[in-house]
Amino acid sequence: MDLTNKQSLAMAAAAQAAEAIAELLRYAREGEWMDYEFHPDVEPLEKLCDAAKLVAEILSDQPDPDGDRNQVAGALEKFLAGWA
Repeated sequence: MDLTNKQSLAMAAAAQAAEAIAELLRYAREGEWMDYEFHPDVEPLEKLCDAAKLVAEILSDQPDPDGDRNQVAGALEKFLAGWA
């Protein structure tokens, strides 16, 4: 099965969000991971922001009359610049 570019972006966004949510649920049940709030390999905030950025990419060809989506996408891209 060949996925379109948007489907591939959706798959990546879902994977990032799912991993972040799994870590948040683990933290809610078990608490800190050794000396960290979250497992250092997961970084839920960054993964959720990356998922949101990918969703913005999927919607990039849709009308954005106020430019709000573009603003959010730009802020997320800036935040994530050194992370990935």
